[in-house]
Amino acid sequence: MVAVCMDGAQCHHDIAPERAVELVKQSDRPVWLHLHVTDKAAASELLKKQFGFHELAVEDALSPNERPALSDYDDYLFLVAPAISHVKGDGEDYVEIAFFLREQYLISVAEKECPILDEWMQRWAKHPIRNGDSTADILHVLIDDIVDGYLPVLDAIEDVVDEIADSIISGQKGRMNDLLRQKRRLLEMRRRITPLRDVINGLLRRDLDLIPDKTRPYFQDVYDHTSRALESIDLQRDTLTSLLDVHLSLVSNSLNEVMKKMTVIATVLMSAALIAGIYGMNFQRMPELSWVYGYPFALGLMVLSSLGILWLFRWKKWI
Repeated sequence: MVAVCMDGAQCHHDIAPERAVELVKQSDRPVWLHLHVTDKAAASELLKKQFGFHELAVEDALSPNERPALSDYDDYLFLVAPAISHVKGDGEDYVEIAFFLREQYLISVAEKECPILDEWMQRWAKHPIRNGDSTADILHVLIDDIVDGYLPVLDAIEDVVDEIADSIISGQKGRMNDLLRQKRRLLEMRRRITPLRDVINGLLRRDLDLIPDKTRPYFQDVYDHTSRALESIDLQRDTLTSLLDVHLSLVSNSLNEVMKKMTVIATVLMSAALIAGIYGMNFQRMPELSWVYGYPFALGLMVLSSLGILWLFRWKKWI
């Protein structure tokens, strides 16, 4: 899919690449061109031949697992930003979005569908949007939405963590898998947001002609959002680590209680087995063997010894 959105004008969806190039190069207003890549060879040819982008930048743009980075070329900027494409029950799907920023136009490239970009294009198609006087303003809008897309997911994870904490504190067991699953989600999210924050910081701190001074405060706001997201991730990870320690302590305490009960039972039965073992020795001269009350006496002795051991444990406050 090829879509072109011109500042203050309607969006053009599913147009031929040649028509897209013509619209981009003829416009005197900031233009956003989005490429949803289905044919890597054709996309690579378009980006290199028609727009003159460096082959390494094009290769990175068409790589599905490219680390977020910022590169400054002669007359354009290249950066990669990861966005959440879909949220599943046990995790998220991510899409790497590459951006080529020139003074006249912004080109975004993605191999998967990205709801954030699709939503902006649909909004633009219904109501033409004015996005400032430069393509950096369009870039800010898109990056800001990408970063903001992480925040609702983090809020949902926080609710799950709170629910796990309540269940563990109430003594519920079997939440180990849930704990590890949430830690894995947070780790994956942190692995993507941390370099994205570095990219935004580069847009702020580096002397880049394509980022006007009036646009930098807006990127500073996006940077603050990424910092907030990272702080939330670290807080939830620390909480999950603490909950994991609590969970393991509860399991250990529960095991200790079970072992204590088993020890008491084993000790009681051991005293009874000792008496039964003594009377089970086949000696000829044992007074109780010919005694009419010998059997009840042995049973009573077992009961009394067991009760005596239980009383001793209770007196020592071992049970």
